[in-house]
Amino acid sequence: MKPGARILIVDDDPGVLRAVRGLLQDGGFSVVEARSTVEAARLLEAPDAPPALMLLDLRMPGETGLELLARLPKPLPVPVVVLSGEASPSEAVQALKLGATDFVEKPPSPERLLTALHNALALGALREERERLLDALAQPGHLVGESPAMESLRQLIARVGPSDTAVLITGETGTGKERVAQALHKASGRKGRLVAVNCAAIPATLLESELFGHERGAFSGAVARRAGRFEQAQGGTLFLDELGDMPLELQAKLLRVLETRQVERLGGTLPVPVDVRILAATHQDLGRAVKDGRFRQDLFFRLNVLPLHLPPLRERPEDLLPLARVFAAELAGPRTPLVLAPGAEAALRAYPWPGNVRELRNVIERLNLLRGDGPLELGPDAVAAPATTAPAPRRTLGDRSYREHVEDFERDLIRAALREGESIAGAARLLQVDRGNLYRRIKALGLPVAS
Repeated sequence: MKPGARILIVDDDPGVLRAVRGLLQDGGFSVVEARSTVEAARLLEAPDAPPALMLLDLRMPGETGLELLARLPKPLPVPVVVLSGEASPSEAVQALKLGATDFVEKPPSPERLLTALHNALALGALREERERLLDALAQPGHLVGESPAMESLRQLIARVGPSDTAVLITGETGTGKERVAQALHKASGRKGRLVAVNCAAIPATLLESELFGHERGAFSGAVARRAGRFEQAQGGTLFLDELGDMPLELQAKLLRVLETRQVERLGGTLPVPVDVRILAATHQDLGRAVKDGRFRQDLFFRLNVLPLHLPPLRERPEDLLPLARVFAAELAGPRTPLVLAPGAEAALRAYPWPGNVRELRNVIERLNLLRGDGPLELGPDAVAAPATTAPAPRRTLGDRSYREHVEDFERDLIRAALREGESIAGAARLLQVDRGNLYRRIKALGLPVAS
């Protein structure tokens, strides 16, 4: 906590104000006082010299401290430490639920009060830094990376972001396609939200309702009208992730919405106009999917107005260290340095990163979970080339039946497809089978559904 932080004391008791003011000033802080929540709210909204922290009494004439906490925006504009001698345990719990950082009973000991203030200000500083970092990463000019590919990507996003043109983002799994979608939305200046839909994670039977919404009674369980993701993104951006997994029959309905700019809820009769920019992403080759009959050509042309490809991490090694430092700051805190042991950078560059940026973040997260006090140290053993799998021992026929042998082979095949495809939808795509049928075989063979 930096000396001189400005503390707002909100209390109607002159004696408390005088005592706390003296304690804080002796500790090197500047103090501003308010004897009501109305005055406190005015000081919080002041554009010049806002307080760094509010020390708030709960029991005051007129509006109480709890009522002030309830009406302030969330997250709270400044850290809040509650100071009260008459509050009940339920009021203390309620204050913490409304965002207060700590609760100190009157009369407070100097040590207890100063510790609460130090902790609240330090936590507030970390939250501000985290928000600043995350917001910066979502800006088109701050996508992390020093490679020529990332510089070209930032320039392209800055150029096309303000338009309403559909963008098709392609790249391997884990390359950061959703991060690019966030940057495009930020650059668009659109007032609405960015709404994301993972087309592979939602069962085909529910995806239509998720996208377009439904009216009450449209199907069993539809007890109320529900706006779909298109309507939720009104005035903003809809991000369709893993678009290649969308069923063909739903692709036709999506194309109609893109052409008419209207949606019809399931069970509805009236079209609903929508003003939404469409961003789509996939790790599949949609051109090949069109040739194979798995993706509509007209929808592909509609979405592929501006193709934007993210190269895999192994093709842009210049981005490894900047990304590692960003993840370290996000996971371990901005004040925890990332230290590279000898040979660490060479190991990072030698590793092929099959999981791309997502895998790099997992490596830093693992280091952070296992570290003790001190810096976050990245050694050459943090990553290693994938171990070669020893060949499975050759099975003998023994007294097992033909069916049992076939089921063993099928289990091994499905396990391998789940590992490579990373989901049931991905495994079904690799095996070229229906997702529902594959799910039933997984259960019938006794394999874990979450594999």
